[in-house]
Amino acid sequence: MQPENRSGDQKRSFIEDARRGQIVAATIATITELGYAKASFVQIAQRAEISPGLITYHFAKREELMKQVMLTVHDSMDRALTAYTESATDHVTALRQLIKGFVHYCAEHPAELIAISQIAAAARDAEAARAWAEAQNTATLDELEDMFREGQALGELRAFSPRVMAVSVLAAMEAAPAELMARPDTDVSAYASELADLFERAVRAA
Repeated sequence: MQPENRSGDQKRSFIEDARRGQIVAATIATITELGYAKASFVQIAQRAEISPGLITYHFAKREELMKQVMLTVHDSMDRALTAYTESATDHVTALRQLIKGFVHYCAEHPAELIAISQIAAAARDAEAARAWAEAQNTATLDELEDMFREGQALGELRAFSPRVMAVSVLAAMEAAPAELMARPDTDVSAYASELADLFERAVRAA
């Protein structure tokens, strides 16, 4: 039997959300330490200090748990990037803050990035999570394209293919986690600024 979120029982809903959050955090820690293949309900339960049965109460299948991990991390990232970009007054600044915010998020959440990358690369029971991640990437590309078109229409950005630029920006951002993990002594602020400078020069109108 799976838990239900009852609108009239806020305490129950809060407790369930807290427990699900605990399980997701333990899943991230387990994948980071042992790898995706070994992240069983038993291993996750040990790190969460709960019984495996409590995990199956909230997540009937491993696939559901892995998709929830992806959703949780992406929601966390979205909130962080929104905080970075919401004060931008033009499209160039918005792009700079988006890139810098993403790099800083990656530096501050290495375990989360390891977990979702392993889930996205996995097979079988992670198929739904991977499909969801691919849909998120498509949505991100679409949003970047729209941002570039708007900036061009306002004369803030030079003439270029919004699609090509969106793909390039996303690829550069997605390369950041591996670089930061491979070189832990990287000056994160300098890296973020350099990457933002690169794309500012690429998009800004003369």
